Amino acid sequence: MDESFGKSERLCLKRRFEALLADGKSFFLYPFRVIYLDKQLTEQEPPVQLAIAVRKKKFKKAVTRNLIRRRIRESWRRRKGELYACLSTRHNNLLVLLVYGADEVLSYADIDRRLGMVMRRLMEEAGKQA
Repeated sequence: MDESFGKSERLCLKRRFEALLADGKSFFLYPFRVIYLDKQLTEQEPPVQLAIAVRKKKFKKAVTRNLIRRRIRESWRRRKGELYACLSTRHNNLLVLLVYGADEVLSYADIDRRLGMVMRRLMEEAGKQA
């Protein structure tokens, strides 16, 4: 399994982002608000496209927001294999938005542990919809 986080795995298209916000389902698992949408995409697309948001209102400095995003991205990159394996049997893809909601900067270990819980929940939700 390729452990990179390339451009194709990032949620960039405005119409997909708007569809995710309009039609997506969500849940909260501290410190993440997870909004996801099960969508039919083309074969060339990866199984999951991800966007990460850190609120400017809570973290005024861009350096802090970028630190949080880097920690989340690294954890996602290392753990995505589990989710991809679960989604490989299905022909739909997931669009995912992770909104960081904690008031303080959590350590990488905490973020990694919580993101593992988020991924298990996403696998359960994807299994229900299959």
